[in-house]
Amino acid sequence: MKQILIEIEEMQAFLEITTSEKPEELVQRLSDLNVYLARSGKLLADMIEMQDKATALVFDEKKTYIAGLSTTLAKKFVESQTAEINGLVKWLDRINSTCSHQSANIRTQISFAKENLRLTKSGY
Repeated sequence: MKQILIEIEEMQAFLEITTSEKPEELVQRLSDLNVYLARSGKLLADMIEMQDKATALVFDEKKTYIAGLSTTLAKKFVESQTAEINGLVKWLDRINSTCSHQSANIRTQISFAKENLRLTKSGY
């Protein structure tokens, strides 16, 4: 789990970098984002599996206690018992989404740079 957390923190740090407007750098960042998108998707799937197993374990270990709770309280109780992994699932989901949004933004920036180059007929 510690290695996964380190990897997630590295992805977050990468996503917080302000990009330049240089097309070569944008293309490289887009390539890097594609790798992070794939990796965060895999980690997200793995973490959801871990979350499901943790939830099942809580139900198994605390089933007598949970049976006496209302549905809402039972849900809150299980969520509180799996809070750390729930947080990682949410974080990875946001990282994965951010990779997609940044990729779309960079494609727009590259298109703008290409159009600007065409209009000005100058190199970069």
